[in-house]
Amino acid sequence: MTAPLIRSATKRQFLIQLGLDPSDDRTSQTYWLLKDEAIRAYEAQLQGRRDLLRPEYANQDPPYAAAHFSAAAFSSVVRSIYSTATPETRAYYNRGRTAQGDNWVISWMLYHVCRYRDGRNIRARSREFHADDDLDDSNGSGSSSSTASSTQTAGTFYDAARNVNRR
Repeated sequence: MTAPLIRSATKRQFLIQLGLDPSDDRTSQTYWLLKDEAIRAYEAQLQGRRDLLRPEYANQDPPYAAAHFSAAAFSSVVRSIYSTATPETRAYYNRGRTAQGDNWVISWMLYHVCRYRDGRNIRARSREFHADDDLDDSNGSGSSSSTASSTQTAGTFYDAARNVNRR
């Protein structure tokens, strides 16, 4: 187990806390495996689910921020991700288990998946949807990604959740 990291920590901080080298290509592959599991769980279990919101957000229209979901709903999805994890990702999830039964690794990833869909993130409304996925940060914080803008062509849109262009 590693010490918990706050959800708002940067991707770089997240990777270092897990003992991963942010400059290693294998780290990027591992990150996307973790993120893909969180994306699939979000889409299947949280996306558009008004019934899982905390009472004060019951009348909020989607998309929802992670904080809008009840603690029980968010924790349930975290447990679901852990229970369906691949052996490779479970090894990292095991590092995030806490004495209270939480999992900071999965919570961090799920929080960031929600963050890019909640409509408040300025980058989420631009072509730099997942700028935290860019590790070129000489000052220790995430920098803007140019992947979407440099590879997008007419008649396509950038699906940052899967890091691909779609028609």
